[in-house]
Amino acid sequence: MVLVISDMAEKYGMLPSEVLEKATTHDLMIYNNANMIKLREYKKEKGESISDTISQTELNAIWDKTKGINGS
Repeated sequence: MVLVISDMAEKYGMLPSEVLEKATTHDLMIYNNANMIKLREYKKEKGESISDTISQTELNAIWDKTKGINGS
């Protein structure tokens, strides 16, 4: 969250303390999500993986376990 506040302060020409004082949780959430969407779109344009943390195989295993497949 510190990076979000720092980034907002830089973008809007404010001190980080001003962002903390004036921005609401909703402002921070929207700003952070918008940046994540921009990053995802950038990665898609470059042909990079947009699934940085979980592979399709891992996702399928989690799904199967959740659904009770494979005796789990």
